[in-house]
Amino acid sequence: MNDDIDPVDPTADSYEEEYFGYEIYVEKNRDRYRGGFEWFVCKDESELNVGLAFAANDALAEARKFVDSVRTPLENS
Repeated sequence: MNDDIDPVDPTADSYEEEYFGYEIYVEKNRDRYRGGFEWFVCKDESELNVGLAFAANDALAEARKFVDSVRTPLENS
């Protein structure tokens, strides 16, 4: 887990934030056998990527890492 990530409340059902103009959503996985947290990255009402992580903070870190990999140089400033 990345220590510079704001902690996500693991008891909450969902978490959302805007990160460099991208919307990040983290939700508890509804699959009771797999568990964990699903994450979604969206921009302009389009879903760009999704993933599954064991912990909420890990899901947020993975989603932010995806955003960092796709944002343009203008979005970096």
